[in-house]
Amino acid sequence: MLRVLRSELIRLNRPSFLAGGIGGMAVFGAISTFIGFAAAGKTGAGPGAYIPSEAALAAPDGYVAGLMLAANLIGIVALSFWAIATASDYSTGLIRLLAQAEPRRWRLIVGKALALALFTLAGTLAATVAAYGAALACAPAFDVSTAAWAEVLPTLLESFRNLALSATVWGTLGMLIALLARSSGVATAIGIGYLVVFENMIVAVASDASDWLLGATLTSLAAGGTPAIAFESALQLGAAYFAGGILIAVAVMHFREITY
Repeated sequence: MLRVLRSELIRLNRPSFLAGGIGGMAVFGAISTFIGFAAAGKTGAGPGAYIPSEAALAAPDGYVAGLMLAANLIGIVALSFWAIATASDYSTGLIRLLAQAEPRRWRLIVGKALALALFTLAGTLAATVAAYGAALACAPAFDVSTAAWAEVLPTLLESFRNLALSATVWGTLGMLIALLARSSGVATAIGIGYLVVFENMIVAVASDASDWLLGATLTSLAAGGTPAIAFESALQLGAAYFAGGILIAVAVMHFREITY
């Protein structure tokens, strides 16, 4: 298992992944915080409904209020990141060599998931730090009081934990779809289409479904719980989605005939 993990980490350690994955999450973390301060108190349909109020920004944990605007965007980055890493094994023909070197194919999936989870942790940590830095810069620029900001490290660690858990589940979905379709483009398109269109359509005709749908669950998980879904429930559902994704991926990898 350690050899598989080391192999995956070596292949992931290249500029395109570091800049596009980890760097992309950091950029979204900073931009979402800026938008949160710039548009504080405004309401509207779609993403505007989640913009924090001025009171929320001035609260003890106001420096991470804007970060929740980027939760789904960071999830999509993670989904794409995991999908590209998975699909590239097929597009380059590397999967055939990997299967020959490690006949126990479940180790290939678990090792890849562990390596990608580590990169996701690095990306969400970068996003959290970038969001905090942006909050420090934006607060005086937008006349937001920071007098009540307190317990910075525990709050940042909690936000990082929640965001990392949510992004990891998004990534697992990307890996599974890419494994089934053997295409990172298809996986990314399905992920974005599901989040932006399909889930909203389901909620429109069955509002009660929002309590267990993937997007709502992971949004609640990243936020540390919402009025609709408690954190404990979101954590349990997220763990079920993660475990289900890994088990299906292992089954597909086990039974698939690799001839290319």
